[in-house]
Amino acid sequence: MMLALIRPDGWDFPLFLHVLGAILVFGTTATLAIAGFASRRNAEHNVLLARTIVWTFLFGALPTWILMRIGAEWIRSKEFPNGHEPGWIGVGYIVSDGTALLLIVTGILAWLSLRRGRVLLAVPILATICVLAYAVAWFAMSGKP
Repeated sequence: MMLALIRPDGWDFPLFLHVLGAILVFGTTATLAIAGFASRRNAEHNVLLARTIVWTFLFGALPTWILMRIGAEWIRSKEFPNGHEPGWIGVGYIVSDGTALLLIVTGILAWLSLRRGRVLLAVPILATICVLAYAVAWFAMSGKP
């Protein structure tokens, strides 16, 4: 708590962008997973849910991931300009880089799902893996173990 009191005001906006992007990418990726699993339960809504997944990926998960990374790099450059970073930042890099690859594959599979008219099972599984990875990064960033 004391660290927040001594943080320079110039760090507030980049930190806000990073946290906002992280929250939104978590939520949109969870939406991908929920919609994907919901399509497995009710076959008559497959096309609607496949379309929802593609739009959520294109206008939700992808832009918010980019916002999270821009904010992360911006605040890292302000807090640690010399490059001596604590270990929890490394966890953030591993999770964000890994989930970028998973999100791209999820987006491709979501597009293929839309073309087939039913959501492929890999879409909600990959999205769930991303959500779990974001939870690990969230713990590392907030708890700073």
